[in-house]
Amino acid sequence: MLLKTILSIMLLLSLNLFAADFKASDLTNDDIKLLKQIKRYGQQYDLSYSLMAIAVKESSLGRYKVNVDSFDYGLYQANINTVIRRHQVKNSTFNRNRLAMMLINDFKFATSNAIAELVYWKGIHGDNWFKIWASYNAGFNYDSSRAMRYSKDIKVIINELKKVKQLIES
Repeated sequence: MLLKTILSIMLLLSLNLFAADFKASDLTNDDIKLLKQIKRYGQQYDLSYSLMAIAVKESSLGRYKVNVDSFDYGLYQANINTVIRRHQVKNSTFNRNRLAMMLINDFKFATSNAIAELVYWKGIHGDNWFKIWASYNAGFNYDSSRAMRYSKDIKVIINELKKVKQLIES
């Protein structure tokens, strides 16, 4: 149990450090390729940069796709309980595992769930992106200090991503 706690703390610190210290100049060719793919999927919803920033913040662009403590999975760290409700399936071990694996392994499935979540919160908050991003992270607790920090991080990451010439040109 102690080892699990220590590993969880180390994982959370490493994720926060990557997001807080994110520099566009550190992106690899594979990162750019993934970001371009995310951008294409988000364009019709005007969510490209939000999706790209969430993927950076939540999973370090897919480097960490499983959070066993919070039951969040995939590129965008979708909460499994939310995904189960969205897809209107029985909350069973089989369905939790099946959907978690889809979030981890299926880019289109993970991205469609992230889009659905952002569109839902956009319907609640209109064009207030700070509240939309905060709600993506904390649901209706969007005014918590943690959720506000999350929104600020997303904004910083978006600003950094807008410096990437390969993303602007695509």
